[in-house]
Amino acid sequence: MAIGREGKLDSMEKNWVSSGAKFVVVYGNHKSGKTELLAEFAEGKRGVFFSAEKLNSFMNLRLFEKAVSAFSEEEEDFPTWKVAFKRIAEFAKDERFLLVIDNFADLVFEDRNILKDFRAAFENEWRNSAIFVLAGCGRCYFTENEILAENSAAAMRRPVIYKLDELDYLDAAKILPKNISAFDKMKYYCCLGGVPEYLGLVDENLDFEENIRKIFLRKDAPLFNEPPAIFLDELREPEFYNSILFALAKGSQRINEIVAETGESSTKVNKYLLTLLQMQIVNRDIPFGEENKSSRKGIYTINSKALAFWFRFVLPNRTDIATGKTVLENLSMEVEEYISGKLYEQVCMQYMTRKNKQGMLPFLGSVLSGYWGSLKEYSDAKIVAANQRNRQILFAEYKRNYSESGEQLVARLRKNEKLFTEYWERYDMLFSVEPFPREIRNLENMKLKLVDVEGLYKYK
Repeated sequence: MAIGREGKLDSMEKNWVSSGAKFVVVYGNHKSGKTELLAEFAEGKRGVFFSAEKLNSFMNLRLFEKAVSAFSEEEEDFPTWKVAFKRIAEFAKDERFLLVIDNFADLVFEDRNILKDFRAAFENEWRNSAIFVLAGCGRCYFTENEILAENSAAAMRRPVIYKLDELDYLDAAKILPKNISAFDKMKYYCCLGGVPEYLGLVDENLDFEENIRKIFLRKDAPLFNEPPAIFLDELREPEFYNSILFALAKGSQRINEIVAETGESSTKVNKYLLTLLQMQIVNRDIPFGEENKSSRKGIYTINSKALAFWFRFVLPNRTDIATGKTVLENLSMEVEEYISGKLYEQVCMQYMTRKNKQGMLPFLGSVLSGYWGSLKEYSDAKIVAANQRNRQILFAEYKRNYSESGEQLVARLRKNEKLFTEYWERYDMLFSVEPFPREIRNLENMKLKLVDVEGLYKYK
């Protein structure tokens, strides 16, 4: 089973048994598990599975010819893609036929005429057939703006769309070796993100630091060069995008800070940031209670954890790594410091999101967001879940440990009562990397929930 994709597989199966021609798009960044999902869905079904390569149209057509010949058991001859698609229609006249085209976006990016012929086939030969086309797409920006966008001349009509985001922390843990601790699971997730192929690189016979060095910090490491090439392969002028991402990884969070760090104009920074936002490589977070477009408290962060880790730890040390030097002598300590703030918050946010979907928070939250009153407070931001209609609110915070007394904690939590006073039913949740002291545990009740790092991984 493709881990974390079970719901998508079930939905795809329901579409399979429905009637009529179907065009289904599964897209996401490279290494997101698209091919595995497509292969699992295709198993046992009547059809052709074709993986386009980064070749020209003519050579890919020869590969497609070979894949169709293996199905038909005939020597197929396709002078054009238009002829190839007409031939496919013959297989789907009377019964369901699956055509899988993996790397579809790469195929049509090379030759846009293929996309036009593909759409023409759907509007003519395939319209009344039982064909089920399953397209696996990388190039997220191109896929959304050329293949799926309604205003694109070549866009398909009424596609069924599944986007493969990175796995969350809990699904990511299912790929990691079972013998590692909950804290190490979280550390691996914060460094590698929810990319199945990256998580699969962790060796159960090595400790955390040895694994990270083997994966990132050696000249022959699989991720020594890969993350920026994978995420930025659609972009021209990569030096500008790299500069912005490096600035973000070093701690620049707002436009004026990025401008100062990169030495570029605010106009250029805004332009390139917009592209990174559209590609979902960068996020713009705003605090709870603020309007998205008008808020002046927006904070920019790198979305992919592997990409953020690469810019934070690999890029500044590439020369030393390439020459065989050992870098970051105190790597474990530096990584723990690196994840102790916003990355840990993201894990806690995902925990709360899962709980909310399962109806296991004190109420069903309609909003789940971070809250900070000023930029100085951003690193210690709270997480807020709220039901605006019923005026219910929950404040969550996260720390490495809680060394204060129970009395001090209660007094500090009471300060939350001054925030968003229009919410009358109020709750608190505390997250801790280390186990809570007994004095703090004794305070847990219906209004206060405690979750340590072990607890993050103890539910489904």
